Amino acid sequence: MKAIFIYHKGNERMEKFYKNLLNEVDFCRICEDCYNCRGDWSFKNDVKNVVVENVYEEFVEDPYEYLPDLPEGDVCIAQLHEDLLYELPLLLKEKNYKALIVPSETPNDLSPALRRDLKSVCNELNIEFENPKPFCSLEKKENNKVINEFIDYFRIGKPKLTVYIENNIIKDVKVKISAPCGETYYIAKRLKGIPLSNLKEEIANAHHNYPCLGSMEIDKELNDTILHKAGYIAINSVEKAIKEFLRYK
Repeated sequence: MKAIFIYHKGNERMEKFYKNLLNEVDFCRICEDCYNCRGDWSFKNDVKNVVVENVYEEFVEDPYEYLPDLPEGDVCIAQLHEDLLYELPLLLKEKNYKALIVPSETPNDLSPALRRDLKSVCNELNIEFENPKPFCSLEKKENNKVINEFIDYFRIGKPKLTVYIENNIIKDVKVKISAPCGETYYIAKRLKGIPLSNLKEEIANAHHNYPCLGSMEIDKELNDTILHKAGYIAINSVEKAIKEFLRYK
């Protein structure tokens, strides 16, 4: 599985998604007592990033002035000016890409109109398309064979954890699927030794300390902020893991 991240220069959100999969030593330095809780894995041979010059005009007459020749790959993760995004599926088809993911971390990352157009064009080109809002809401779907494989291979998407509980205290947490920003590893570390009664407060604190990449601007589709939705996803992932543990205890 090969993935490419394509985004404009200075896009710190996309840069973090990309670097999370590289898992370099200095990727996360939040904890003073760092003991490399993420492990020694790396997907540096399976991911590439393509940084595109910033677009300052509202309408781009020739998107190909900005869009570069793309490397071979299977899945493309993109955040670009909408005029460039509209042309992107054609370039992906030429390189035999099988899926396009356009994560929305702010209300302005992808308009509903372009989302519909991209979904239609990708469907015609036999390219799977998803627009997770936020990226950590990406989950498996029945007809998304390639994106499902992407989630399994890179272990990113909607967070999935396993927990071990003793005397109503979380003794251990393992990350099976992380939020694409890498936050889930930090949450897992913070939860060890925490009573179940303090769970939501601890997750909320970790979510804001990491910090989440979701926007604090109200999104009209969500009727909430994307940051808050990401926080709910984080809490639900832990609650689901606890239910699974108690079910099979």
